[in-house]
Amino acid sequence: MRQLARLLVVAAAWSCASAGAPPGGPEDFESPKVVRVRPDTNAVNVRAGGVTFEFDEVVSERPRGATDLAGLFLVSPSAGTPSISWRRKTVSVSPRGGLRPGTTYTVRMLPGLTDLEANVDSIGMLVVFSTGPSIATGHLRGVIFDWPAEKPAPEALIEAFPIPTSRDSVRYVALSDSSGQYDLAHVPPGRYLLRGLVDANKNRLIDPRELYDTVTVTLADSLRHEILAFVHDTLGAGIQTVTVTDSLTLRVSLDRALDTSFVLDTTRFTLKQADSTAVRIARVLSRRAFEKERDDSIRTKAIQDSIQRAARRDSARAADTTRAAPTPPVPPTTRRTPPRRATPAPPAQAPDTTARRKPAPKPSVPAPVSEVVIKLGTPLRPGTTYRLRAIELRTLLRHARTSERVFTTEKERKAADTTRKGAARRDSTPRPRPDTGGVGGAAGRGPASGTVGASLASSPRAAHARSPWVDDRRRAAIASR
Repeated sequence: MRQLARLLVVAAAWSCASAGAPPGGPEDFESPKVVRVRPDTNAVNVRAGGVTFEFDEVVSERPRGATDLAGLFLVSPSAGTPSISWRRKTVSVSPRGGLRPGTTYTVRMLPGLTDLEANVDSIGMLVVFSTGPSIATGHLRGVIFDWPAEKPAPEALIEAFPIPTSRDSVRYVALSDSSGQYDLAHVPPGRYLLRGLVDANKNRLIDPRELYDTVTVTLADSLRHEILAFVHDTLGAGIQTVTVTDSLTLRVSLDRALDTSFVLDTTRFTLKQADSTAVRIARVLSRRAFEKERDDSIRTKAIQDSIQRAARRDSARAADTTRAAPTPPVPPTTRRTPPRRATPAPPAQAPDTTARRKPAPKPSVPAPVSEVVIKLGTPLRPGTTYRLRAIELRTLLRHARTSERVFTTEKERKAADTTRKGAARRDSTPRPRPDTGGVGGAAGRGPASGTVGASLASSPRAAHARSPWVDDRRRAAIASR
């Protein structure tokens, strides 16, 4: 038994010490690539049940940026979420209810597909085919905006519903790019209800407080339309916050945007104190109009200041030229110019791509008013409570509402008390200068010692005692001894 145990120990140690290749293969840094698609793009008279993507490696069922594989594929037209079938290296996509006859389909695989090593595909793929003899060529193009923010809406959901619509009707879908541009391609001619949705949670459904807008269009071949998305609800606009900018200015933020045709004036707001004393309102204008007036005033003031500075420089220059005749110039001296050295050429610079970059598009219609500036005729009192009332403010969907907001101004800050009782006052009496030339140790004893030193220094005896000739006679007497 002992010999058997020794042999087992020796065998285990030998197996641990033997060199060998590490398990697994080389590290994978490549994203999955599509090696085959069925049916081929631009194919016609397709009789398949859907589209099958085949990859060069096993792909994950959990993509990047989506909850599942269904959120990674966009089928147009469709009647809802597509059906997805995953088989390691293949993914099959089919619209709900199967392919319809005589219809052109676009199946887009969005970026985000990953392999088992978490390598992400950042390109995606688009497949176009038809179950009929031809492929539709219609296009619905345009830009979708977040209208209140006056900026493009990236990755917004664009949908076109054929009119008349029914319960089993399909919809054509697309997504906008990073600049808000969209292209709903391969749509047959007809009348459509075009809808653009700023899909914040990416569930492809309209949720409360999400921005969208709809319009009816007629497509013949190609059409461009701008979509201005905003929040749709059945409530009117009300006061959200009140900010006291100064004693004569209030900045009022609204919870909903106002109708573009709504007129702002002093009849739409009232301001009262707690005792119902009314405060006169001089002007009511939008934040954009207020900032424009302010900027114009600053620009005008800057121009006037520049003109005045230029006039002062010209007058000062004219006064300098009339004071004296100019001195003749110094004759030039002939110098031997050294030979020029060849300067090296500057290094080549990379082309400036920022100058060619196009600015972000802007909506053709200014954003609706969601912030109001109120100018008062009477200054607000510090530490006082006020009630601001907004009367029948109408939204973009023609809903009106009256609202109120109570606010209190800040209390007046007290200045620091510099006349407190018992505060020590600085002694302004000048101190006497110490006398360094006193006699008999009297220096540094105040005014008396300074006076004594000064009188002794001015006496003839003291002056004779410090005479240089007296000092020479003393040195001669000491040397003769």
